[in-house]
Amino acid sequence: MKIVYVHPNEQKPDIVPAVAEVCTLLQEQGVQVLLSDACFDPALSGVRYCAAEEAIPQAAFAVSLGGDGTMLRLSRLAARSGVPILGINLGHVGFMTELERDEIPLLSRLFSGGFTCDDRMMLRYSVSRRGRTVFSGDALNDVAVVRGNPQFHLIHIDVEADGTRVTSFGGDGVVFATPTGSTAYSLSAGGPIVEPSTENIVLTPVCAHSAQPGAFVFSAARRLSVRARCSHDMDMVVSGDGDQNFMLQPGDEVNVERSPLQTRLLRVKGQSFYHILQKKLIGREMR
Repeated sequence: MKIVYVHPNEQKPDIVPAVAEVCTLLQEQGVQVLLSDACFDPALSGVRYCAAEEAIPQAAFAVSLGGDGTMLRLSRLAARSGVPILGINLGHVGFMTELERDEIPLLSRLFSGGFTCDDRMMLRYSVSRRGRTVFSGDALNDVAVVRGNPQFHLIHIDVEADGTRVTSFGGDGVVFATPTGSTAYSLSAGGPIVEPSTENIVLTPVCAHSAQPGAFVFSAARRLSVRARCSHDMDMVVSGDGDQNFMLQPGDEVNVERSPLQTRLLRVKGQSFYHILQKKLIGREMR
């Protein structure tokens, strides 16, 4: 029997009926449904409850119910087991999700061959302190080195690629984005939109106080290194996808490179990246 893991964001309004509809549809396809144990519902029958870490390695694919944040958190776990994800948007923009709430019946296309799978590159980042790695993580969207508190002082950023100096500037920080993440934090900081089928690393300064060129687009084969410093007693932090935070100390080096992991996104509607871009970003701004 095929196993599918359902990963809801239990904080979303009306999450219970959405979960019930998804589980019922999957069970009608002869699927054993695994559901996050944080979403226990006595009204659901035939569902097994377990933690995501236990469920994902068993699953043929996973269904994310929430927004882009839910997708990002799930992506790190799913990528470790090579499990593809289909996202259902219960949030606002839902740029990475495939279906809207009223399109849940389209899940059935996954059982008739009516789907494709996009492989998206991820970033691996690590913190080196006095020659020793003290933290590492993976991110689908982006890695940011920024101020850890709202003090109005610049931090100074030095960036190298494969040991060669690239740029230095003062500002609020720097964002390293994948093509998938180019429409997130990097875009709001003035970075370019990069088609997600490509494989690049985008460097975008955050509020840079500099006349130098803004963003850089690197080959995914580059290993980028960042040193951040400030002249005041101010916290600095490295963050992966906005929620894997690690406090930096003076002299720390943050290394960013392509991760060996990939996030696999299931598609059932056949829409191009540019159609989604117009519908969910550009079109929203014009309304």
